[in-house]
Amino acid sequence: WHESLFGHLYQVSPSQLPSLQPSIVEQFVTTEGSLSVNADICSFNDEQLTAYIQAVLVSIQTITGCSDESTCITEITSACGSLSSSRRLQTSTWQLDYALTESFICEYASCDSQQDSATTSSIVASIVGPVESALSSDEFLSVLSANIILTGSFTADIVACLAVWGVVDSTPILEVELEANDGLYFPDWASNSGTCLQGTAHVYMELNPDAWLYKTLEGCCDRYFGWNKNKCMNIKGSGLWYVNDTKGKCTTDCKEGQGSTCGGLANPVSDDLFGDPSSCCAAKLNWVFLEFCEADSLLSNCYAGTGKYYRGDTAGSEVCVRDCENSATDTTCGGLVEDSYVVLHDTAEECCSTEYDWMEIELCAARSTQTDINKYWPDKINSKCILDSQTPAEDLSISIYNSTAECCAEGITWLSEAECLAASGDSTAQAVGSNRYFVNWILEQCVQDCEGSAPCAGTVLAKTWVEMYDTPQQCCDMIDWVASKDCVYT
Repeated sequence: WHESLFGHLYQVSPSQLPSLQPSIVEQFVTTEGSLSVNADICSFNDEQLTAYIQAVLVSIQTITGCSDESTCITEITSACGSLSSSRRLQTSTWQLDYALTESFICEYASCDSQQDSATTSSIVASIVGPVESALSSDEFLSVLSANIILTGSFTADIVACLAVWGVVDSTPILEVELEANDGLYFPDWASNSGTCLQGTAHVYMELNPDAWLYKTLEGCCDRYFGWNKNKCMNIKGSGLWYVNDTKGKCTTDCKEGQGSTCGGLANPVSDDLFGDPSSCCAAKLNWVFLEFCEADSLLSNCYAGTGKYYRGDTAGSEVCVRDCENSATDTTCGGLVEDSYVVLHDTAEECCSTEYDWMEIELCAARSTQTDINKYWPDKINSKCILDSQTPAEDLSISIYNSTAECCAEGITWLSEAECLAASGDSTAQAVGSNRYFVNWILEQCVQDCEGSAPCAGTVLAKTWVEMYDTPQQCCDMIDWVASKDCVYT
């Protein structure tokens, strides 16, 4: 007979007492965990996947001390859903699952003495503590990155922007199962943890199991911690991703401070969980540009943008800019695109023709890429043609030409070609007259549109608006008051 917490006497059945026989029973304690990275390991070839699995295995052994030299065994239990299937698919929310198993000889054959429980707890803590600490800092990533490179199956590029996240279960799998009640859940009043525990309950709970003991964690949480069920159901979080509306990005389901990506415990009712930040961003933040959202969620400094072109209004530019971080050394960058509604274009020409169709495409593209363009534009105020690479046009809708002659002929139509070329400073081009006739009203004579001696007009060629005639007689008919012998310039 034993005295209860309230002073009552009660009798303990033989099944509730531990066996006092010396034990030769070996208890195996298995702690399970899962890992994922922001690389698609399921697309690796067979050699690479095998090398990656080995790198993860060695990393876990290094961090936990669970290696071949110890009594602990580490194994990868699943990768991309299976280790043996030829058709590798990521069928779970985690890329890779692992297990660490350590054994000890139980004090009692039932393996449920206080010493047995303490040994089990110590084994679990020796694994859970180091793994959680390594995942919440840069240690796991550093160790894994080094081991990946050591395999010789990858280049350094794969680890340059690698991110890793994971979870380790603090509830072990025991080969020697404890008494039935030890598998039931009861409220943890002793340590005020805000959750329900499994194991040896208080005596008064054992005496009234219908009131205190529950087969499922959820049932116990509903009964005793309904005001904070999330904490009760998963005191450490699932390690998966959910949208954090306050932060405007996806975060991992774990207490803030336990890791750089932790956003606090997710609400198991209202928050959907995802295996990676990319899936979370695509489903819950589809107005945010996917690549930016993923990098922002991972707190990655590696994302440099797509390098594609987009309309530059939001970046303070009159032309297209590139999707890359603003930089003093590359002023074509307009900043990283955050919003998914922003249209990205492969080339500056494509962006200009779509977003700025009223502009001359070549000029717009040249300003977007900040390169010189050796073409001419007509300065209609000063009646000359200008090389754009020397004096860039401000009006990007203006037409441009391959030569000064073409620019003069089509852009400065009120001057003769000779006058326009001279005004444009083109000493290489030669002006050629039409050899037709026109009236020189100052001389009141007909002159020929050519260079040389009379009747050529010389360097003063005809203006483009001047009426031209094919023969001297046709021209003289326009000044019929002048005698025929004096009509043509000599």
